[in-house]
Amino acid sequence: MHSSRFKRLAVSTLLMLGAGSQAHASELFPALTSNKNIGVQVKIQNFSATDARQIKATGFGFVRFGVWTNNLTGPAYQKQISDAFAAAKSAELPVLMTVRSTKALTATPGDPGELATAGEQFANAVFALEQSYGTQLVAIEIWNEPDLEKYWPTRDFETTFVPFMSAVCHTLQQKAPSTPLIGFGFARAPSAGSASTVALNKLVSDYPKCLSAISYHPYGMSAAKIENAQAFIQRNFHLPGVISEWGVPSLDSNGGIHGQAGKISTFISDVKKLNIPLTSLYEWKNSDSGGNDRERNFGLLTSEGQSKPAETSARTLLTRP
Repeated sequence: MHSSRFKRLAVSTLLMLGAGSQAHASELFPALTSNKNIGVQVKIQNFSATDARQIKATGFGFVRFGVWTNNLTGPAYQKQISDAFAAAKSAELPVLMTVRSTKALTATPGDPGELATAGEQFANAVFALEQSYGTQLVAIEIWNEPDLEKYWPTRDFETTFVPFMSAVCHTLQQKAPSTPLIGFGFARAPSAGSASTVALNKLVSDYPKCLSAISYHPYGMSAAKIENAQAFIQRNFHLPGVISEWGVPSLDSNGGIHGQAGKISTFISDVKKLNIPLTSLYEWKNSDSGGNDRERNFGLLTSEGQSKPAETSARTLLTRP
């Protein structure tokens, strides 16, 4: 068994026994130090070395960004990826890389053979990315919000996800990546009877060495609900839970830019108290390309790079000794 898998098992045991301090949890992600396990999401198309320096100065320990496997053959896209990694490296920021496809995985919906082939091809793409950028990686996250139709274009999550991901896990276990693997970036925390829990029960049982942690996005969840989700994940899958995405937009309904700042301050304080091994905030800058006001205003900075009160709040908490 690879050494990273031993670390995963050791950390899982500590967490299960209630002894999971941040120092212990950092063993799960060797690229991070115990007090730098909160990061922030960026977009590769506009992430720069200047952003990276500012992110480091704010106190974040890593950046998260997505890579889409269906675009990997394009030279321009390859350059975007390499430029993003170079920007992160310039500030010595490790990367949580989330990998998925933005197009349907098969031509024939639900075809098990096609899903298995797609899973093997996806795993090979993940492995190739690790070979190129592994020294900079915190972890590789497999997929993003597959429990939402928007991010699972293959359709019918309940019948297509497990066959595809079984092939992914089978292939990755054979190759034994040295980078920790987390999954699957669920839009909702796994809970009793949920589709994500049903899928995880099968995958974790059949491929116990595939994942080092279960990732989810607790938008709108209180600290108590997050704590319950962490306990549910540990109890049912014997793996720690991590938060690969959470944010709040600076809308009037949330109290504007000052309301956003207050909610982010509370969230950071909560995840520190809960000893979450890894947390990523959404997102560094506002996104002008967002489809509505909510999607355009999650940034800690404006789209032009001007600091919002949320960035100041984050800096205060993240740079505190």
